[in-house]
Order: sequence, then C-alpha cells, then structure tokens
Amino acid sequence: MSVEELQNRREHLQEKIGEAKQKRDRLNQKTRELKQKKYDIAHRIKEAKEEGIRHKEKRDEINERVASIKEKRKEYNEQHRDLKKEAEALRKEYLPQETPIEVLKDRKQKLEFKQMTQQLSKKAEQSLVEDLKELTRKIKARKKILEENPELREIIEKQKRMKEKGDKAHEKVKELAERAQDHHVKMIDAFNQSDELYKDLKKVQKEYVLARLDADKAHKKMVSYVKEIRDVEDEIKDIKHQEKRDEMQEKRSAIQEEADDVYERFKKGEKLSTEDFMLLQKAGLI
Repeated sequence: MSVEELQNRREHLQEKIGEAKQKRDRLNQKTRELKQKKYDIAHRIKEAKEEGIRHKEKRDEINERVASIKEKRKEYNEQHRDLKKEAEALRKEYLPQETPIEVLKDRKQKLEFKQMTQQLSKKAEQSLVEDLKELTRKIKARKKILEENPELREIIEKQKRMKEKGDKAHEKVKELAERAQDHHVKMIDAFNQSDELYKDLKKVQKEYVLARLDADKAHKKMVSYVKEIRDVEDEIKDIKHQEKRDEMQEKRSAIQEEADDVYERFKKGEKLSTEDFMLLQKAGLI
C-alpha cells in the first residue's frame, strides 16, 4: 500500500475514532444518568417500604387496643345483662300480678304509632287517647313503685352505668377500627407502590447494563482504531525511511560512479580540479 493510500486510511481511521469517541461519551453520559435514576428509584422504594412498615405497626398497635377494648365491652355487656336479669327478678317480686312495665311500654308505643299513621274516626281517636292516658298512668305508677325500692334503684343505676360504659367502648372500637383500616389501606398502597417501583428499577437496571456494555464496545472500538492508526503511521514512517534510504543510495551510487570516472582520469595522469579531489575524498578513493 502506497503512502498516499495509507494517509487516506489514517484520515478515515481518525474519523472513525471521532465517531467512536462521541458514541462512547454519549453512552457513558446515559450510563451516569441511569445510575442516578437507579439510585433515586431505590431510595423511593426504601421510603415506600418504610412507610408501609410504619402504617403496619400503627395498624397492629391499634388492633391490639381494639381487642383490649372489645374484651372490656364484652365484660360491660355481660354485667349489663346480669343486672338487667336481676332487675327483672326484683320487678316480678314487687309486682307479681301486674303486667310487666316493658309490656305496657310496648303497648303504648304501638298505640302512638297507630295514632300517627292511621286515619281514625273521632270516636276511635278519643278511645285511643284514653287508652294512652291509662297506659301512661300505669307506667308512671309502676315506675314510682320500683323507684321507691332502694335495692332496685341501685341495680337500675348500675345497669345504666354499665350500658353507658358498653356504648362508649363500642364507639371507641368503631373509631379505632376506622383508624386501623385507614392505616391498613395506606400500608397496602405503600407496599404496592414499592412493588411498582421495583418493576421500574428492574427495567432501568437492564437499560443501564445494556448502555454500559454498548459504551464498553464503543471504547474498545475506539482503542482498536487508535492501535490501527498507529500501525498505519508506523507503516508510513517505514516507507518514508525506506524511500529516504533508497534516495541516499541512489545519490551514493551516482557519486560513486562519477568518482570512479574521475579516479580513472587520475590514474591516467590527467590534471584534476579541487572539486574532483573533493569528490574522490567523499567517495573514499583517496
């Protein structure tokens, strides 16, 4: 291959080096960006998991409180039922032949509903009103008898307090259950977010590995071009050195030939000029 061809090859390789370097640098930049993206996603995964764990711990803590309050509510309700039975027994003891007050209240409630919902004749309306008055009187009378009994009154007060405690415990259970459910939903959302982010991380990781491999390939390609261009430059140098040696050899041959002619003239006894002597000396003939 001639020097000109090698020089053209060198120029072509220099262009290839530039292209490979640009590609490598572009891919290295992409790799750095993907590495940062991986770090950001991993950080968000960590935050989402920690948030999910916090909500889980809160939910479990509240559920423990719910279980404890449910036990208390159960105790209150059981005590309320026992007191109610005790009160009923005392009522029957003090009013054995009378209609139970609960039955009277039920009758009164039904009559009031009938009065509000049905169209009655004047006579029927008047009869219903009289019945309501009588029921009200009987209820008040029984209440008075029962309330005047200290033992029964104390039991009724205890029953009332137990019911209030049971109702409060029930409301607290509802409130805490809602809070626990809220933390449960947020926990699920956080863990779902973590799972989705992990899927994103796997995609970015794959993209990162491919970009890094492509960057390595581009770098190796550039290095191979650099090595090849050095080989081409060495070839050019060798050719130029050889050309120079050939040129010098040609010059030496021409000088030697001319010197041989002068030397032959010298041997024949011809008169030589200063330049002729210098030529003989240069050729090593004198």
